[in-house]
Amino acid sequence: MAESKKEQHTPSFKRKLGNTTYTVKVHFNKDTNKTFKDRVQNLISMCVLKKQ
Repeated sequence: MAESKKEQHTPSFKRKLGNTTYTVKVHFNKDTNKTFKDRVQNLISMCVLKKQ
């Protein structure tokens, strides 16, 4: 039987800052045509443009 979306494992990690622990869940759009490399290059470009 196929798992529902709620039953599927969502990748996550925990990070503690001070007395607060944050759980960060990771998700990806499976229907995109952009690669990880494309997205990282876009983030770098946006950061550089912001600083100008």
